[in-house]
This record gives sequence, C-alpha cells and structure tokens, in this order.
Amino acid sequence: MKRIMVVLAAAAMLISCAPKQEAYQGPVKFIIETDMGNDIDDALALAIALRAMDDGKAELLAVGCHKLSTSPAAFCDAVCTYYGHPGIPVAMSLTPVKESSSYVDYTQVEKDFEKSLTEYPEPVALYRKILSEQPDNSVTFVSLGFGTTLAQLLESEPDDISPLSGVDLVALKTVGLSVMCGSYGSKQSKISEYNVKNDIPAMKTVFEKWPTKIWQNPGEIGEVVLYPCELIEQNLGYDTPNPVAEAYKLYMSMPYFRQCWDLLSVLYPLRPELFTESVPGTVTVDDEGYTWFTPSKDGRHIVLSATLDQPQAMVDAITEMTYMK
Repeated sequence: MKRIMVVLAAAAMLISCAPKQEAYQGPVKFIIETDMGNDIDDALALAIALRAMDDGKAELLAVGCHKLSTSPAAFCDAVCTYYGHPGIPVAMSLTPVKESSSYVDYTQVEKDFEKSLTEYPEPVALYRKILSEQPDNSVTFVSLGFGTTLAQLLESEPDDISPLSGVDLVALKTVGLSVMCGSYGSKQSKISEYNVKNDIPAMKTVFEKWPTKIWQNPGEIGEVVLYPCELIEQNLGYDTPNPVAEAYKLYMSMPYFRQCWDLLSVLYPLRPELFTESVPGTVTVDDEGYTWFTPSKDGRHIVLSATLDQPQAMVDAITEMTYMK
C-alpha cells in the first residue's frame, strides 16, 4: 500500500509540474459547414469570414458543402478566390441529404468566376487532418446547414491521420460549434426548423456527442435581422462583378431585404458582445425535429437571443464587414 501511495504521489507531482497548454489567443479559426445553394444567406455568411481574414480577425481553414449538386463547392471556391483567398480547401459531401428543395440554385453563377481548386475532397478526412494540425482548443466550427457531416466526424474512428476518435479529436482541438438551427417560438409558432428536420438523427447526434461548447443561433434572431438590398444592388461596393452579389440577384429579383440567419452564426464568434446568451444548459432534439433547452449548471450549450436594440447593431456590424467602402 505504501508503495502504491508513493507511485500515486509521484504521478500527481508529474502532472502538476507538466507545462500547461496556453489558451489559444489568435484569430478565430473557422471551419464552415454549409448547405450552400439552398437559401441565399450562406453566401454572405462566407463573405463575412473572408473579410474577417482581411482584418486579421479570422482564419478560414476549410469550407464543407453538403447539398446534392456539384456547383455549391465550385461556388464556394469562386467566392474564396474572388475575395483574395484562393486555395482554401472546399469539401463536398459524398453522402448529401436528399432534401426536397424549391430553392433557386444561385450557385450556378460560379461558371462566370475564376476558381483556384482542382478537386473538392470528402469532408470528414479533411476535417480530421486539419484538426490534427491545429493548436489545442483553437478551432471553431460553424454549421449553417444540416448536421450530417458533423455527426459523421464525431463517429469517425482513429486512423492514420490521428489516433484519436472523432469525439476525442474534436474535444482536443475545438473551442466549440456555432450552429444555426432550431426554433424557440411560442407554442403556436414553434417549428421544426429546416436545418434540423432534413437530418434529424444527425442533429441529435451533434447535440448529444459534441464535446465542447455549442452556441445555438435559433431562427428567431435572423428573422428580424435584414440585409439591406441597396448594398447588393451596389455590388457590395466592389468594382468588378461580385459572385455573392450576383448570387443574391439570381436568387430573387431585386430589390428585396433578406434575413440574416446564417450570417449571425459566423458573426457570433467574432462579435459575441452583440448577442444575448442564455444560462448554460442542454439542447435536445426530439423525433419531430423540435429543439428544447433545459438549463443546467454544468451544461455545455448556450442559446442565443437578442434584445430589442441588438438586431440593428447586428445589421450595422454585418454591413460594415461585407460592404467594401
């Protein structure tokens, strides 16, 4: 027993003397998951991340597309190239969700713009490689679409890229997940939101297994944050045709003000002070695709909301970040 106690004491001393991993203090390291090609707000959400790179506030490590079409990945490539950041990896899901969609596929404007990539790899292996190369607790995932690929990442097994399982790799390398999904309207207006209902089992897996923080941006905030149409009509302030502006024009005839659902999930990690945060708790997804929040002191989930004056501050921040003055 005495010998065991000595060994335990020595182990404790080694742990206490081991150098502590310093908290990551650099630009926000984004990996953005998107259903680009459905609603148009994904396009400006990507533009926010790219403009934040120009200001030294962000680093976009990769973009993942999971729509059943080849043009969304090419569109993301074209946008990154246009905004002066060619070569950012763009992944295309091998198992896209076959959702019923009546959206205009605005991503076809990619044919008119330069691209810098020759291939769009499978996302899970790409994410595992990128995560393994990053500092601990440094990467912020942003989910603007379905939970399909993130669930696959969490359930991935150790491989030649990393000896860690998906859950362990995410736990080691990420700060958290900023996700646009769900609804917390009144009993009469609560909905099974689009990003959840198109792959309910996957979103369940994400909320149950994601090991670091999750910041949920429900649909109610973006519903009242509207992007000014005149900025789109002014080509977002750029001198040459802008693929994001062209996509907005193709999506619907101008002028129209469009909701900023997805933009807010990119904005939050960059400007969290613009939002109101819930107490910690746990978000659950039921079998019908509704999300429910239960406060708990040790919960890892935060639900975002906005006070009456915050939506205008969000619009001001978004327009400043997306319009080239």
